[in-house]
Amino acid sequence: MKSALDTPMMRQYLAIKAQHPNAILFYRMGDFYEMFLHDAELAAPLLGIALTTRDRGKQDAVPMCGIPVHAADPHVKRLAELGHRVAICEQVEDAKAAKALQGAKGASGRRLVKREVVEVVTPGLAGDPQGIDAASDLALVALLPGQELGLACLDASTGDLRATHVSGRAEELPDDFEQELRRMAPREVLLPRSASESWGPRLERSLPGVAVTRVDDSSFDCQAAPVHPDGLAANAADPASRAAAALLSYLAAHQPFALAQVAELRRYGLGDSMLLDAATQSHLELFRNSEDGTRRRTLIEQIDRTRTPQGARRLGRWLAYPLLSPAAIAARQDAVAWLADRDRPRARLRDALAEVRDLERLLAKAARPGATPRDLAGLRGSLEALPGVCEALVAVGDELLPSQPAERPSGLRPPKPVPEVARALRAALVDDPPAVPRGSRGAGETGYIRDGTHSELDGLREAVRKGREWIAGLEAKERERTGVSTLKIRFHPVHGYALELTKANLSRVPDDYERKQTLANSERFTTPELRDVEGRVRGAGERAAALERELFEAARLHALEFAPAIRAAAEDVAELDALASLAELARLAGWVRPEVDEGEALEIRAGRHPVVEPLLASAGGDEFVPNDAELDPAGTGILVLTGPNMSGKSTYLRQVALIVLLAQTGSFVPAESARIGVVDRVFTRVGASDRLARGESTFMVEMRETADILSHASRRSLVILDEIGRGTSTFDGLSIAWAVIEYLHEAPGLRPRTLFATHYHELTDLAQTLEHVGNGHFEAREWGDDVVFLRRLVPGGASRSYGIQVARLAGLPSVVLERARELLRNLEDGEYDAQGRPRLAGKAGAVGDPEPGSTATDQLGLFSAASERDPAEADALEQLRRIDPERTTPIQALELLSSLVGRLRGNSS
Repeated sequence: MKSALDTPMMRQYLAIKAQHPNAILFYRMGDFYEMFLHDAELAAPLLGIALTTRDRGKQDAVPMCGIPVHAADPHVKRLAELGHRVAICEQVEDAKAAKALQGAKGASGRRLVKREVVEVVTPGLAGDPQGIDAASDLALVALLPGQELGLACLDASTGDLRATHVSGRAEELPDDFEQELRRMAPREVLLPRSASESWGPRLERSLPGVAVTRVDDSSFDCQAAPVHPDGLAANAADPASRAAAALLSYLAAHQPFALAQVAELRRYGLGDSMLLDAATQSHLELFRNSEDGTRRRTLIEQIDRTRTPQGARRLGRWLAYPLLSPAAIAARQDAVAWLADRDRPRARLRDALAEVRDLERLLAKAARPGATPRDLAGLRGSLEALPGVCEALVAVGDELLPSQPAERPSGLRPPKPVPEVARALRAALVDDPPAVPRGSRGAGETGYIRDGTHSELDGLREAVRKGREWIAGLEAKERERTGVSTLKIRFHPVHGYALELTKANLSRVPDDYERKQTLANSERFTTPELRDVEGRVRGAGERAAALERELFEAARLHALEFAPAIRAAAEDVAELDALASLAELARLAGWVRPEVDEGEALEIRAGRHPVVEPLLASAGGDEFVPNDAELDPAGTGILVLTGPNMSGKSTYLRQVALIVLLAQTGSFVPAESARIGVVDRVFTRVGASDRLARGESTFMVEMRETADILSHASRRSLVILDEIGRGTSTFDGLSIAWAVIEYLHEAPGLRPRTLFATHYHELTDLAQTLEHVGNGHFEAREWGDDVVFLRRLVPGGASRSYGIQVARLAGLPSVVLERARELLRNLEDGEYDAQGRPRLAGKAGAVGDPEPGSTATDQLGLFSAASERDPAEADALEQLRRIDPERTTPIQALELLSSLVGRLRGNSS
């Protein structure tokens, strides 16, 4: 008995599958992509589609599932996001041509339509770029371990290729290299097969969810690279170029059509920009908030006023890679300032930019074999909008402020139009092409090539039009001839045109009618004349459809010849859009240009939080209270911040860090003025979280992040620490916090600019012993049982944290609040029992009362009243209690103070 696998179709499928054993094969059959065997069993539950079988009922039935071709892209994207590879297998010849060849050969020459894999989608190589978040990059990374580690990153949806290298050890991942990998957030990392097996688990721990793919070592050979973009070194030992070569080889093997986009390799050093680690990005909520992981209420959402997708991606990259060169920062600020000073011209420029769609990804879509007429029409519209952008930018100089020069900064570079492609696409495509499904091959998919483009196509269309007019007139003619008023001309995609009569009228059918199809209530017929006209119409239609596809393909390939020029124009549009966005923000929000220099001082006057302030304004809440910030390693380099909960400490910490990041991005900042000595890294330890998946508690996470800061901070860093030590016992936490401040102050060559918020008021004593430590606190006032937060930072330490008042605002029950007040009074009065627990007179079984026979002691015993240990201290406290401040003169107070100090120091005189 013949096996279900032993058929021509399944033999073809298995042969193609053998070439891509690690991918789910989407096998094109007509208007569907089919999956068979293990691929079907794997994909069906992931995609939520039905799993069925081929040759149902047979013992060796083949599992299968399928999806319509026009709906394939979301399914491909879903599988890639889950870490799977998808091989797209298309019919690469016309089915009718194959059938005609089969007929010519006879039954013995029977063969299938030829099929080939035209594209492999992997976690790091997108399918349809339309399915990717327009504001995000899609990163595929190649890592070359060795004494010099090479790292390259490719976004195949835009053609952006960049690479760097760093010295290291063969089997280690340096911290800055690891942080750069996390900042890239790749979906897939390529490793040479010869790399140690330990690299895979190491990368998966550092980059949760990443797909690690091993490739042949020969892929890392620059000479073997399929293309050599500008910047790819011929030096075989250059690790950055070798990593880039691996990406190009991988792209050529899986999506060769995308190579046309990669025109340049951008080389950079890790020291060219500020390194932002994952903890800092998370704590400051630069790109994702901590609540739901979206862009809502993040810094990027607040500053993104771009009008194009490529502009949004460029602005995001600027924020992820703040500059370290004051000259480069100033150049970007010059462009922002120039646009911010010109309101109407800037508005014209932004309106012109809005007409440009995502040029980078439209080019990527045009490069795909499955490109549609609407994809090329979108590319055409964006290219036709480029001259308007150039004119708007030039027109900006028409309205100058009298005190400003007319010369446009070099950073404001107009895009160079590509008229050759725009004209060719305008001539080839109709103004609004109809929707043509991906990979469509039907004869009816026509009408997107403009009339007059090709004389033969025009003739075929005319033939089709006249034939259809004749067929339309045939209905009236045959009604009159047969006397059947209900006779109709019908069309079926398979059976073609037919004359339809109900069965009640079959007696009136003329002798020259030939039966074509029988239906439940009617019969369909044809005539020799209708058959002849139909053949000519359908033949002309099919030839017209094929010719349209040929003309479309020629226009697509012509556009790809100008891919480098199109990509260069897209780069300029992205730069202009990002600069105009920052200028719009600066003008509307009243932000100022900061001064960024090589010094070490950080001075911010009346700084405001760039996210919290607009949120308060939009909610109609309290007006945001600005605050200054001054940090200088030569003066007060470490500021210890105290104050009540909810007083604004955490907001202030983030505010200072965000202003620094904005300044070094080239943006204006929310302040009256700012002068910032370049910061090489911003370190933050803010908020509490745990990592249950790694078995790490909140305190362990806190200590790991603090250890990372102490290991990698430099004198030029900005360190933001919030409530270090709160995750453990009081004295452990206080001791750790104290030691951390001492280390930051005393470690040779360190002393970074530091903001240290704490509720350990004892830390304010460090300002008396450490020269470069200062104190500040946020003011609050009591009003009855309430507390009023003034949100104002003033010098000195706070005396209270007002925790009970804040607890009342949070809604704790009154009985709990009263109990807390009673405990607090006992703690403040030093009323403890022998075990160091607070006494609560008349409260049987109170919190502070030990159980009978218990020997346990509470840690509060370390703060037990001095009177229980030292008679001299008890006497001093008693004298202080008897003092009446209203009746004591200043001289008497000084004499008493001198006497008490002498006694406590052991000098009774």
